[in-house]
Amino acid sequence: MSRLSFRVLMRRLHRWLGLFLTGVLLFYALTGLLLNHRKDFSYFLDRQVTESRVPVTEVRAMRSFIDRYKAQIGRSDDPSVIRIRSAGTIEFLYGSHGKITYVIEPAQGRMRKIEKRERQPWSRLNRLHKVVKTSAFWLAVADFSCLAIVLLTVSGLVLTKVRIQDWILVGSGFLLPVLGWLLA
Repeated sequence: MSRLSFRVLMRRLHRWLGLFLTGVLLFYALTGLLLNHRKDFSYFLDRQVTESRVPVTEVRAMRSFIDRYKAQIGRSDDPSVIRIRSAGTIEFLYGSHGKITYVIEPAQGRMRKIEKRERQPWSRLNRLHKVVKTSAFWLAVADFSCLAIVLLTVSGLVLTKVRIQDWILVGSGFLLPVLGWLLA
């Protein structure tokens, strides 16, 4: 292979991969902007509230059930979440996302305590994408980066000679993550 044909091959490969990744980058940037502001969009959930009347019930039985297991656990505060699993397993979750979970299996007389610890540096990276814990500065940097990616990508497409097959590559690059999103 001559030196000239190798350079032509590299240019074509660079162009094709670049055009394909243009679609991927556009999808990534646009969804990143949405996720950065998911709180503003009510976490992309519509809530329908239906209220019904139920018979008034004494809560003492429920309270004594919870208090009995809290005593076994050795905690006085109420859990964030109580789950009743199949086979009579009860889970008491304390903290955000069950940072400490007590799994109680009354029929077996067994209780397990599961503590989640953050794995660094990955936990810090993950926190960058959580709106509640993200600083306003980081949010501004991320938004600026997403908008810059979109502007640079679109301006690059406008400034260069783009053929029909190039648009097909861009479209397929955009459709690939959309397909992954739909299948997830």
